[in-house]
Amino acid sequence: MNKKVLIYADPHSVHTVKWLEGWRRLGYETIVSGLSNTICDNKFIFKSKINIKGGNGSEFLKNIFKFKKVLDSSNPNIINAHFLTSYGLIGALLKRKNDKLVIFLMGTDVMITMNRNFIYLYMAKYIFNKSNLLVSSSQTMSDKILKYFPYLEDKILTQQYGIDISLLDKYQSKDKDIDILTNRGWVANSNYEILLDIFNKFKLSKKALIGYNGTDYAKELKQKYPNLESSIYNMLEYKDNISMVGRCKIFISLTTSDGMPLSLLEAMYLGAIPIVSDIPTNHEVINNGINGFIIPIDAKSLYQKIEYVLSLQENRLNEIRDINRELIKDKFDIEKSFYKMNSLI
Repeated sequence: MNKKVLIYADPHSVHTVKWLEGWRRLGYETIVSGLSNTICDNKFIFKSKINIKGGNGSEFLKNIFKFKKVLDSSNPNIINAHFLTSYGLIGALLKRKNDKLVIFLMGTDVMITMNRNFIYLYMAKYIFNKSNLLVSSSQTMSDKILKYFPYLEDKILTQQYGIDISLLDKYQSKDKDIDILTNRGWVANSNYEILLDIFNKFKLSKKALIGYNGTDYAKELKQKYPNLESSIYNMLEYKDNISMVGRCKIFISLTTSDGMPLSLLEAMYLGAIPIVSDIPTNHEVINNGINGFIIPIDAKSLYQKIEYVLSLQENRLNEIRDINRELIKDKFDIEKSFYKMNSLI
């Protein structure tokens, strides 16, 4: 009998593609079911009006019987759901007696959604209780879950699902022709108002800002800094994205809250020097001054640290790169992560 996993997730997300690869390496047949703003030639993906800012609960509930039909027809061994109160809720509501439900938690699920109000907290409790395994990408996230629900300790696996080492090796580059890069997303949590202000001051440096920039927040910032237009790349394909990351000297992540961001781990493995915000999760992978730099979320600190890193000698930069490649290879290899997860289901 073939092993089968049904993945409730955003069908267009690069993360979903990576999760598919992780399960396939374990020998699972994979099926993805989710909602899309566009019509797809796939009977498991349903057209719906999805707002990228969130608040799509009614859209998910309107389609719950379609999701149930996919579950009944595919009859998987495992339901793997992503994002707590959307696909995670669907998985929890539809889980049958013998189904194994694995929830992959994103940083926003725990650090933001659980804080909204008691309704979201109660919803999280319901989903957690229905799950068989909760995969939390950072210790900071796990600690917060256990603060509210200490009885869940045996259900939580603290690990990022990992990066594809063999794929990233194809994009290693000694030619670091991009000085400063970020791909953390044009949202307020990424503090792009600070990033663009500082990027604008490094006029002689080559810069890259990668990600969807069609939101009102992004449009307002782009209007304020029109001279940065040539440095903005909207929604690159994943391989084009990591190709640019492999060519950058400095990778910046200035988020206010976070899980364990894959984009940071990929950048570290590809040889970019990380400059990151002073939040608990970043301390789990960055030893300040040793393999990267942790700064307060303010313009002056960011400007000074970029100047400092750009002044470093190549032998010091290579020391940081070597430390990070070994760290990522040892702790965040997707194959190792999925084998460990599968052993606990």
